[in-house]
Amino acid sequence: MDKNVQYILEVAKCGGITKAANNLYITPSALSKFVQAREEELNVQLFHRIGKRFVLTAAGEYYVGRCKEIETIQKEITIQMERFSSMSHGMIRIGVQPSFSDLVLKDIIPKFQESFPAVKIILQEYSTGELMELLKKQQVDVVLATIDQKDADLEYRPVKMCEFVMAVGKNHHLATLAVAKEGFQYPWVDLKACEKEENVMLLPGSPFRQHADEIYGHYHLKPNVVYQISGTRTGLSCVAYHEAIMITLDHMIFNNPFSKEIVPLSIGDAPIQIEIDLIYMKDTVLKTEMEKLYEIICEAIR
Repeated sequence: MDKNVQYILEVAKCGGITKAANNLYITPSALSKFVQAREEELNVQLFHRIGKRFVLTAAGEYYVGRCKEIETIQKEITIQMERFSSMSHGMIRIGVQPSFSDLVLKDIIPKFQESFPAVKIILQEYSTGELMELLKKQQVDVVLATIDQKDADLEYRPVKMCEFVMAVGKNHHLATLAVAKEGFQYPWVDLKACEKEENVMLLPGSPFRQHADEIYGHYHLKPNVVYQISGTRTGLSCVAYHEAIMITLDHMIFNNPFSKEIVPLSIGDAPIQIEIDLIYMKDTVLKTEMEKLYEIICEAIR
């Protein structure tokens, strides 16, 4: 950052020379001389000297306000240059929830690289909350995740509306109890019939565990939790091969290696839905790449 901006902002922030000089790793006398020289250059006093305190004048308030705008612009320029640098090196960083990793690696990345063979894809797997923080910090370029809250600074491209369902093995007795019910796209089963079954849950604190707890809790039910695991894929393997059941999203069943062994059953008084989105910065320099990625993802996710 330009020291004409940085030094004045630090003095204004600290309200004095000594602390500001320590933060800037220069001597107080050097910083004091800089401020005085800057005031002489501008032909206006930026600070009132009150003892050891430096208090902004009206001109100083205006100057600091404009300096903060310059600081913001400089940061934005740095971020954009880093994005251009990433593209010049042929790299896009994709952040995904763990449930999407198999699909992205198997179907999405290969198809994307057919259109952009020189682009290297860096895949990062985190929870939704962590992914959104990485995106805001420009540490990933795009995120594929289920979202229930949206940020005005980001672009959200809806991929699919998913339904929370009860995943059961295709030969599980609950599958035979399920019935067609108006308004639901899958055979419907009463949650009361699921409560005493061997339930799979993700670890406490994870977003999908919270959703599952809320769904059971809404009906004042306490599921028989036999399996507590860290990932949906492992949970669905319990469903496929160990007669367990699991509240999950329908797309996680369809886009899973165990999809032929598992059926989704609708639950609740009304369909419980959440949206999958492709999310990126509104001012991304990767518009063309994002459009192609969105097209491929919409085709790949069932």
